[in-house]
Amino acid sequence: MAVYNEKDKSKWTKDSRHWYFRIAYTDVKGKKRYYKSKKYKTRELAEAEELKFKTKRDNPTLVRFSVIASEYFDYMYKAKKESTVYSYENAYKKNIEPYFEEFYINNITMQTIKYWKEEMYKKNFKLNYLDKLYNILKSIFDFAVRNYNLESNLIAISGRFQKANEEVVPDEQKIRYITYEEFNQFISVIDNDLWKTFFIFLYYTGMRKGEVQALTWNDIDFSTNEVIVNKTLNVKTKNFIYKITSTKNYLNRKIKMSKTLKETLLQYKNICQQYSNFKENWFVFGNSRFLPSTTIDNHKHKYFKTSGIHEITIHEFRHSHVSLLINEYVKTSKEKNMKADTSKFFLMMSNRMGHSINVMQKTYMHLFPTIQDEVVDLLDNL
Repeated sequence: MAVYNEKDKSKWTKDSRHWYFRIAYTDVKGKKRYYKSKKYKTRELAEAEELKFKTKRDNPTLVRFSVIASEYFDYMYKAKKESTVYSYENAYKKNIEPYFEEFYINNITMQTIKYWKEEMYKKNFKLNYLDKLYNILKSIFDFAVRNYNLESNLIAISGRFQKANEEVVPDEQKIRYITYEEFNQFISVIDNDLWKTFFIFLYYTGMRKGEVQALTWNDIDFSTNEVIVNKTLNVKTKNFIYKITSTKNYLNRKIKMSKTLKETLLQYKNICQQYSNFKENWFVFGNSRFLPSTTIDNHKHKYFKTSGIHEITIHEFRHSHVSLLINEYVKTSKEKNMKADTSKFFLMMSNRMGHSINVMQKTYMHLFPTIQDEVVDLLDNL
């Protein structure tokens, strides 16, 4: 068993990988076999892969936690969306690996897990993030049960994080948004065609930032007044290279455009078409290259500061869009002397926003001002 450096450069890979390991082992039938690995960029990577290979074959229960975690993430990158795995791996490296990496996985005890949980509580993470850490660690142990003959998953046995819900959070802090009047004040200070169109688009569609970044002119159908949402931009990838992938929940959808949005987009497209090399597959915002997130955030901050409106995040333009439509729906219902049908509203909005009805109701139901009025009407009829 040894790691080698390929001296013959003609045998290096195109991306200059030239370290490999060679090992002899006995297969399940008792026959001696020889294995030569693929090539790796560094000696350290080759040694790590050699250790994985050896421990999995020689003693699948006596293996370092870090080795199993590494193999688990290798598997996940092949099976799941890269941006999702990248997020999990970052959380793992920050808050799981430092506590478990030196352990052999079969030597991790309930006391070890209890200590880790106590350390996580001290960091005052939100319960949602603690759940994320728990799910990552539990999945690594599940992987070990399936692939390394680990007898049981102690993480599952230990149970999820528990946290007292004692903090009082006003509704306006749970869902932050800007009103229609505030948006008009914000948009009035923008004198750049690109950025005015970009923020109008966010406010009038409620699309996610990555979906807007990935949008091309091919996705805008002016004949049917529809925006086709079938992809998103991911920049949080393992190799820091952006990727265009399916939407967050793998569901494609079509968003109807209002008159204001359609007219704004048409005017902006006419400006873009003045470029001699204009193509329909250009990004709507950014032309031949998408708008970087840092550029978007910098301009957002500048315009909010200039307008004097309280600043919200790009994602909170999504909340603002739903709030706008709730207000208009309630207003229209009153004008027609009808009660607002929340079930119907969330059914319509779930497809537009790319969310389940349940998520829409859980997130936005409290924004309906008429719910309690209807309850009181029932009591008054007694």
